[in-house]
Amino acid sequence: MAKSSSVFDSLRQDIDALAKQLGVSSVLIMRSLPQHMQVEASGGRHEETYPIGAQGKKSSLAHNGQALYCERVVDTDQPLYVKDSRLEADWAGNEDEVEFGLSNYLGYAVHGPDGEVYGTVCALHEEAKEYSAEELAALDELRKKVEVLLARELK
Repeated sequence: MAKSSSVFDSLRQDIDALAKQLGVSSVLIMRSLPQHMQVEASGGRHEETYPIGAQGKKSSLAHNGQALYCERVVDTDQPLYVKDSRLEADWAGNEDEVEFGLSNYLGYAVHGPDGEVYGTVCALHEEAKEYSAEELAALDELRKKVEVLLARELK
C-alpha cells in the first residue's frame, strides 16, 4: 500500500486480503468530492493504477459525460454490479474500462456519521466475474469497517 497516512491505514491488510479473496485486480475506498471521486485507500494488483489521492472527474466534467462506476453508487445510494461493461450499453467505454482495462465492478455506498454518502468501497477486475454471497458479504464487511472509522474520525 502507499505510504501516505490516512484514516484508513488500519485497513491496509484487510483491503489487500479482500482483493485476494475476491480474486479481483483492485479493491478501493473512494471518497466523493464535489467534482471528483478520490482514492482514499487501494489494494490489489492495480494499486499503482489507483494511488491514494488519485481522482476521476465526475460525469459533468468528463470529456464523454459518462458517469464513473462509483459516481453512480454515490448518486443513487445503491449498490452497483457491472458484470462486463463491454457488454452493457450504460457502461461500455467508461473510464475504468478504457484507461485501465477494468470492465467488472462491484461497489457499495459508504455513509458518514451524518448519514450522508461519503463514497464507496468497490472491487474492479479485468474480466467478467460473478460474486458469491460470501464474496458480497466480505465487501459489505469492509464497508462496515470504513463506516466505523469514519464515525470515529468525523465526529
